[in-house]
Amino acid sequence: MHRKRLSSRLDHIQGSGVRRMFDLIRTMKDPINLSIGQAHYEAPAEAIEAATAAMRHGENRYTTTQGIPELIQRVSDRLEGRYGFRPPSVFMTSGVSGGLLLAHLSLFDSGDEILLPDPYFVMYTNMLELVGAKAAFYETYPSDDPKDGRPAWHPDLAEIEARITNKTRAILINSPSNPTGGMLDRNELQGLAALARKHDLWILSDEIYSHFHYGRSFESMITRMPDHEKTIVFGGFSKTYGMPGWRLGFVAGPEDALEAMKTVQQYTFVCAPAPLQYGALAAMSVDVSRYRDEYEQKRDLVYEQLHDLYPMVPSEGSFYAFPAYPDGVSEEVFLERCLERRLLIVPGSAFSRRATHFRLSFAASDAMLREGLRVLREIATE
Repeated sequence: MHRKRLSSRLDHIQGSGVRRMFDLIRTMKDPINLSIGQAHYEAPAEAIEAATAAMRHGENRYTTTQGIPELIQRVSDRLEGRYGFRPPSVFMTSGVSGGLLLAHLSLFDSGDEILLPDPYFVMYTNMLELVGAKAAFYETYPSDDPKDGRPAWHPDLAEIEARITNKTRAILINSPSNPTGGMLDRNELQGLAALARKHDLWILSDEIYSHFHYGRSFESMITRMPDHEKTIVFGGFSKTYGMPGWRLGFVAGPEDALEAMKTVQQYTFVCAPAPLQYGALAAMSVDVSRYRDEYEQKRDLVYEQLHDLYPMVPSEGSFYAFPAYPDGVSEEVFLERCLERRLLIVPGSAFSRRATHFRLSFAASDAMLREGLRVLREIATE
């Protein structure tokens, strides 16, 4: 038998550790699931009704590549209202992941290097492999130097600049972060924009978790667009409105780059799902701030229950915590102990070159979260 030939681009593509959790869930009875990165609440009833009404009224064909005008207008208005600057161009994508793929296909060539944070979302490295570009990394782990006042899960701008080479094309940021919960502040965004301007680099800013911020306001790279036009911001509806399966996102940035991305969308995704765009438009009129307040309480509970046994800092945003494994315990052994107790978390090695931490999603019911925290305490005290 001859082995079927596959594309060489798949040689370095890794299966997602996060998606493997979906497979595990199907094989387990009553799992304690703190692994999945999606809000535990349902999409607003108004959004569901608007989407189904659109289907009934015949909105089941292609939209224009960029999406329905009403939704583009509404997203643009909201961004301007929140951040004081109206992006030059906005269009709808099939999720943030779809928008990121369009950007990678439009901006990067084989051999280009893109600076990624470590830890990083699992998609980033594999997407670069798909387009033939390479990842270079800047650290956000807590520093071992006691004189370094840099908070955990925040970058060192001097280190980023030191890693820029003649192959570097872009800096990718993810704030609030999946998996760490770190969130960049205004000074860090200003510093990154200045670095990118100095070295003529793109900034790609994944802001899908912008709704979930705790203790201080969220700062967007949109505010830096007037200073550095080579900035593209990615956002969406999945996390905020509890509709990850709808695959709806948006991209905001300079017109020339977004025109190129729209051309690529014509030959890939074609357009974002038509009737669901009407659902997203209705969702934007629903106040979901209560969910952020609930998740802040969940964030506090996680820290209160774990920080004495697992080195960690409270999440600043998103709905993840990224605790370290107990001293002397390997990732493999820790995962075995979790699975023995039907507890699902995601190992840190799925997001990083290191295997020292794990991702815990607190986007779960209070009952499931408390049970998971009880099990984690039990494991650590064995």
